[in-house]
Amino acid sequence: MLALAPSVRAADDPDDAAARPSEAPLPSCLDQSIVDELGTTLRPRGVQKRVFRKDKRFQLIGRGGVFAADLLSTSYLAGGGLLFYFTEDFALEASFEITHIALDLDEPIAAFFGNDNFEPGMGYLALGNLVWSPIHAKLKIGGAIFHSSFSAMAGAGRLFHDSVQGVTFDAGLAWEIYFTSWFTLRFDVRDIIVVQEAVAQTRITNNIAATMGLGLWIPFGL
Repeated sequence: MLALAPSVRAADDPDDAAARPSEAPLPSCLDQSIVDELGTTLRPRGVQKRVFRKDKRFQLIGRGGVFAADLLSTSYLAGGGLLFYFTEDFALEASFEITHIALDLDEPIAAFFGNDNFEPGMGYLALGNLVWSPIHAKLKIGGAIFHSSFSAMAGAGRLFHDSVQGVTFDAGLAWEIYFTSWFTLRFDVRDIIVVQEAVAQTRITNNIAATMGLGLWIPFGL
C-alpha cells in the first residue's frame, strides 16, 4: 500500500496530469519552419503593380524596314516617331519616314519606247496617329522574363510624292518589349492607304510597312 501512494498522489496532482503526452495540445498543421521558408518565396496573387510606367511620358522611336507598295515597287522605309502617353493606355504619335518610290516595270517599257512614263524619286511620309495599348503581357526569353505590350494605331497624314493624291490614311499593330525602364524594342506592321497614279492607273492602294525600331523613354527614371 505504501509503494502505491506516490502513484496515487501523482494521478491526483493536476500539474502532473497536464504534463502527460496524451493530455498535451495537438501540434499545429503547419510547422513554423515551413511557414517561414514559404513566406520568403511566395507572393500574394492578384493585380500586381506595373513595373513599367507609360503615363505622362514621351517615347522617341527610331525604326527601319520594308515598304511593300501595292502599285509600285517594294523599297525600304526609314525614319522615326515621337509619342506622348497622356494615360497608361492612350498616346498621340507624330512620325516622319522616307522611302524610295519607283516602278521597276517602267524601266523596260521606257527603254523600248524611248520615253519615261514614271519618274522615280523620294517619298516623304508624315503621319499623326492615335495609339491604344490595351494588352500588357510577360515574355520569357532564356532564363529572364521581360514585360511587353500590344498596341493598335490609326491616323492620317500625307505621303509626299507626285504620284500620290490627297490625304494618306494608316492603321496597324505594334508589339513592344520592355528591357529596362527607359529602353524598348518595337515591331510595327501598318497599312498605308493612298490614292496613287502610275502606268495610266489611278486607284486606292494598300501599302504594307513592316518596321523594327528602338524606343527611348523620357523621363528615364520612371
